[in-house]
Amino acid sequence: MVDALRNKYSLPQLLVKVRLSKSSCYYVKASKFDKYRTLREKVRELFKESKARYGYRRIHALLIKENIRVSEKVVRRLMREEELQVKSKRTRKYRSYKGEITPAPANLIARNFHAVKPNEKWLSDITEFAIPAGKVYLSPILA
Repeated sequence: MVDALRNKYSLPQLLVKVRLSKSSCYYVKASKFDKYRTLREKVRELFKESKARYGYRRIHALLIKENIRVSEKVVRRLMREEELQVKSKRTRKYRSYKGEITPAPANLIARNFHAVKPNEKWLSDITEFAIPAGKVYLSPILA
């Protein structure tokens, strides 16, 4: 009502008559206009075409391919508002350890590495190295 009569009467007079505070008159309700309506539909369409596999980075790249220039942050925000989340299976980390398969050998050396004569004690350890060609094992022998 105040907005309708504002061009005929002064604002202070209207506020006194209607018994409103000055601050309530300056409150502007946010408009419901969505400036990203068409972009929102395009993002939803691209996400559906990708079978919910593309995140905001790939969707942004597809938009650029179609000459739609928009910030990556805008795409991320629109996807969050539309609740477009990538559905991916969580792969479990590979673990080869299955517990003790064979019993550990008896500790005959008991950390006494000193030998009185040659070839009395042979000690070895195995070390695995991963190189581009595959795995390589090193097993030095102390005699």
